[in-house]
Amino acid sequence: MIHVNVRAIIEQVGEQGVEILLQTRDKPHEGAPSLELPGGRLEPFESFADALRREVQEETGLTVTQIEGMETAVSSNATDSNVDCLRPCAAYQATQGHV
Repeated sequence: MIHVNVRAIIEQVGEQGVEILLQTRDKPHEGAPSLELPGGRLEPFESFADALRREVQEETGLTVTQIEGMETAVSSNATDSNVDCLRPCAAYQATQGHV
């Protein structure tokens, strides 16, 4: 099984310049705590943008208002299946029907 993940690079300008939001992942079965970007797995047939918004909200309480690069997103609009693709990442997710 393949699991597709989304991760957000959330930045703000602070007193010392650009700051990036990281979170501590502390799951005992995975070993020592580690730092990671907010995000997680896509649900079946969930778009990248919807998954990113949901995961950031769940993990940080923040509401995503802008996703850089969405102007390059391509979605098919077939009657029996849809595919969501973000360029230039060469990543895609079926959002409806067969893959």
